[in-house]
Parts: sequence; C-alpha cells; structure tokens
Amino acid sequence: MIFLKQYCFSLLLVACMGLCRSQTPKIETLTLQLKAATTVEQRLLAILALCQEHQSMNRDTLYGLALEAVQLTANGGKPDQKGLAAMALSDAYMRWGWTDSALAAIEPTLTNKKDYSPAIYAKVLRNQAMLYAAKSDMERALDILFPALTGAESNKDTLNMAIISNSIGSIKMGTGKPDEALAWIRRAAGLCNGQPSAKAALAAIYTNAGNAYLQKEQLDSALYYIERAAPLCREVQNLFVLATALRIQASALTGKKRFAEAETVLKEMMAIRKKMNGNFLYVEDNLQLADFYANSGQLDKAIAMCQQLLQTGNMYDTTQAFSSSFTNDPKLQLEYWEALARYYKQGNRLPQYQSALEKIVTLKDSFYVANSANAIAESETKYEVQKKENTILQQKYSLQRSRFWLYGALALMAMVLMITYFALRDYRRKQQVKLEGAMAEERIKAKVAIRIAEENERVRIAADLHDNIGAYASAIKADVEKMTNSGPAAASPYLANLQQHSQEIINSLRDTIWVLNKENITITGISDRIKNHINKLQASYGDVQLNVTEMITNDQRVNSQTALNLFRMVQEAVHNALKHSGARHINIAIESTDAASICIADDGQGMETAGQWGKGNGLANMQARATESGLQLTINAAPQQGTTIVIGLPTIN
Repeated sequence: MIFLKQYCFSLLLVACMGLCRSQTPKIETLTLQLKAATTVEQRLLAILALCQEHQSMNRDTLYGLALEAVQLTANGGKPDQKGLAAMALSDAYMRWGWTDSALAAIEPTLTNKKDYSPAIYAKVLRNQAMLYAAKSDMERALDILFPALTGAESNKDTLNMAIISNSIGSIKMGTGKPDEALAWIRRAAGLCNGQPSAKAALAAIYTNAGNAYLQKEQLDSALYYIERAAPLCREVQNLFVLATALRIQASALTGKKRFAEAETVLKEMMAIRKKMNGNFLYVEDNLQLADFYANSGQLDKAIAMCQQLLQTGNMYDTTQAFSSSFTNDPKLQLEYWEALARYYKQGNRLPQYQSALEKIVTLKDSFYVANSANAIAESETKYEVQKKENTILQQKYSLQRSRFWLYGALALMAMVLMITYFALRDYRRKQQVKLEGAMAEERIKAKVAIRIAEENERVRIAADLHDNIGAYASAIKADVEKMTNSGPAAASPYLANLQQHSQEIINSLRDTIWVLNKENITITGISDRIKNHINKLQASYGDVQLNVTEMITNDQRVNSQTALNLFRMVQEAVHNALKHSGARHINIAIESTDAASICIADDGQGMETAGQWGKGNGLANMQARATESGLQLTINAAPQQGTTIVIGLPTIN
C-alpha cells in the first residue's frame, strides 16, 4: 500500500516537472536535486527545500509536492519536518484562496510548542497569523504575532524578528494606518542591516514600504522603495513578491499619469502571475488593472472587467468548466463594487452609481470585520506587557548583587502575578458564563429552526402526495371499477392501464425530484410536462376529451419550487374536473407572452360557488401552493356552465 502511494506521488511529480522548470533557476536546481534523491530522507529534504520557494512555484506543482511531504512525514518524520510539510500544504491551499483549508492544515501542528525548534515554530505561528489576517480577523492575527515576536526576541532570532515586524506592518496597512505600518516596517529593515541571508526578507520589506507610501499617496516615495525592492526580488528569485512590487509600481506610475510605463510594468506583472497561476490574478492585481483602464481613458473596459469579476456560482459544480472563477466572498465583492462605484461616478452614470452604492451598503451589513481600534490596541498592550516582563526576567541575574533590589523585584513580581491571576480568573469566569449563555441560546434557536423546517416539509410532502399520487390512485380506482363491471373477458385493457398508472406514480415521484433539481425552468418545459401528464391520463378517461393548447412567444422562466407548485395545481384542477364535473371536454391553455398564465376550463355541471371545493383538500392545497409561490389563482364557476380556473404566474427574466 505504501509503495502504491509513493508510486502515485511519483507520477504526479513527474507530470509537474515541466512546470517546475518553467519557474526560476533556483527551482530548477532544487528540482534536479529531487530527481537525484535515492532515499526517502533525501527525497523529503529536497521536497521541503522546494516548498520553501512556494512564492515562485506553480500552484499545481506546489500542491503535489506538499501532499507528498505530508505523506512522507506522517510515518516517523521529525517534528520540524512535519511543521514545514504542514506549512507547505497550507501555502498550497492559500494559492487557491482556500483560507479555511489552509488553517485546517496548519493549526493541528501547533498543539505542542516544545516539539519544534524556535525558528520553525516562529515561522509556523506567522503563517497562522497571516491566514487570520486574510480572513480579516486582524485582532486574532495580532494576538498571534505579538507573542511570536516576543519569542523571537528572547531567542535573539533577528531574521524572524524582522519578518514578523514586517507582517505587523502589513496588518496595520490592512486597518488603514500607514504611518503605524511604516514604523514597524522601518524596524524590520533595521533588523536586516548587515545580514546577507536577509535579502529575501528585505525585498518583502521594501515592497511593503512602497505599498504604505502608496496608501499615503506619496507616489515618489512609493516608487523609490519599489525600485529598491524589484532588483532584490529578482536576485532572490521571489516571483510572488516581484509581481506585488510591480503592481504597486504600476499604481504609482498611473497616479503620476505615466501611462506607457505603467502599462509595461502591468504586462510584466501579468506574465509573472500567469507563470505561477495560469490565468488566475489576485484581487489586488485585478483592481490595479481596472484602475489603469479607468485612468488611461478606457473607462468602459474597467467597468466591464469589474462586472465580469463579480460572477458568483458553485465552485464545486462539476458541470462548470474548470477555468470558471467565482467571487462568492462578500468581502471580495465589496472591493469590486467599490471600484465600480468610482468608475460609474467618474463616467457620470448616476443611476448605476446609485445602485452600486446601495449594493455596497448591503454588503457591508452582511459581514463583520473584526479589527476595531480597541481590540487591536489591547493586543498591542499585551505585547508591550509581555515585552516588559521579559526584560525584567533578563535583568534578574544582574540584580543579584543587591539583596534589597532582588527582594524588591521578587515582591513586585509576586504582586503583579497575584493581581494578574485574580484578574484572569475573574475574566475567564465571566467569559465562561457568557459562552455558556450564548451556546444555550444557539441550541434553543437551532431546535426551533429544525422544528419549523420539519413542519414545513411535512406540510409540503402531504400536499404533494394528495395532488399528484391521488390523481393516479383515482385513475387506478376507475380502471378497477370498469374491470369489475365488464367481467374477466374484457379486463385485459384495464390491467394494462393499472400497470401504466402504477408506473406513473413512480414517474411522478421522479418528476418531483427532477423539478427540484433544476434552478429555473422555462414555460415550455412546464408545458411539456403537462402535455405528457394529460396524454397518460387520456387512456383511462376515453369518454372525456382532454386538449392542451400553447401560445408561447416569450419563453419565460420560473424557479423550481414555483414550477413544481404550478404543475401540481394543474394536476389537481384536471383531477377534480375528471372526478366531479361530469365534463365531456377539458381544455388546458398555456400562454406566455408579456405575461404568463395557464387556464383549465371544462364544460361540466359547474357549481354554485367556488366554496363547494372546500369539502376536500383540493382547493385548500391549490390556494396554499399559490400563496407560497405568489401565484394568482382565479376560479369562475356557475351551475351547468362549467368551471374555469386561471393561474397567473410570476416570472423572472
């Protein structure tokens, strides 16, 4: 079994080798080392080294390598190797934008800090924090990064201190605080000075600095830092950061109306993204490209691009082409709608601008961004407190010469710990009470929702059984009565009808499932189902003429539940006419022009009032279905003048 898995992974990697070669020289060298590996340990080390270049690697190749790394470390791998393998799989998921899957891959590896070396543990923590930042949970991201920074300081790990400080700067930019971001970025740059191994970190730091100055609209400063970042990105062969730097550079050039230079930079950026991800562009890339179009006199192209990017759908639908791209996340939709609103306003398209503003308000109400100033300030305070306590601990040994200062420090520490202990205990108690109350409330709401859903489903199924299966059961009953009256010799046709109607009961259940599996159904589709149903009923009612006519010039569409309710109402109306009216002719007219309607008319005995239908469940079920789907139900009847039922349909474009 293990051999089979290894063989499958090998096939996957062989298929991806061509993609590896198409990236950077560093990746090509590492790929050759992987091909030359002769033992499992050598292969694992080569894969982990390749995965460290995930920012420059094709995402399909990265995913295959990460899967094999996780498999190889599952049976006896070292803790650091397991952490790196989990981080590689997390990075692969993030390249597809699957943040929850990325968190699920990384978080189980953080259960025991003692298993890892400090440097690897700091990397894994930073990876986790940036995933929460990607989910807009800035508070939780900072709650992870500040302790990670404290740990790196304790271990004098200046490289990780620089990387984590730069990450905090990124989060500050994400909360609209470029000045605070620059303070952290400058600190990160200072930590990298004089370290030859810090070039990759410095490339990302300069790129972040350019982004912060771009946010402050200081375009010359932004270009200065990007011009320092780009050569470093090329030297360390980091395609992801290079593409990001080029995007920022293009934005600054566009702001300075240097459109020709901006277009050249954008083309290079898109070529890099295509090299890494196929035709996939990140949200920031798409918005930058749209802004370029809008600012360079191509406003219609910018609007069309944003409208295309707002496509939503089911990413797991196997009937869709694999290249289909959906923007289902409200946060991402909001960014595109805000861009659209700017472009509509720029083009003086006031009705579209108003609609865009209304959509923006709706999207902002649909989700909660957990990055309030108080929460972030609290996280920073926690970091400062931890930093001060760490400083006190480091100085404790230098205070041993003086017993007075030693005892004073110990007493102070004891007092702080006692106050902290009681404060934390009280806080945890209050939080536990709140959590238990919230969980109890959620359980009650869940039970009520389940009961309501079960009741609604019970009522719906009861109506379906009466309207649909009842019609065929009546037909079977009519055939049995004819068999009884005609004798055994003439029973054969009726036996055939019995078999047919039994099959129709099964087919009817299949029709229900078919209708519910469709998102929208045309009037023609409904008409075809009605004609099929009428043709099958005709055999059991030879003394009644059933006719269906169509006038469909505008084949409108209705949703699946409305289609099902409409079909059942027609079944019920025809069934009641056959059973109670004594009619010789029943006509069904289906019309869809500017409006849509279905009319069922018979020449039977009629009735004095429509209230006579209330003796059974038929009219009640029809009215319930009409109310549920917003259908207009009209019944006209008079004694000896037949009955006419008209169903008016709500339609969607």
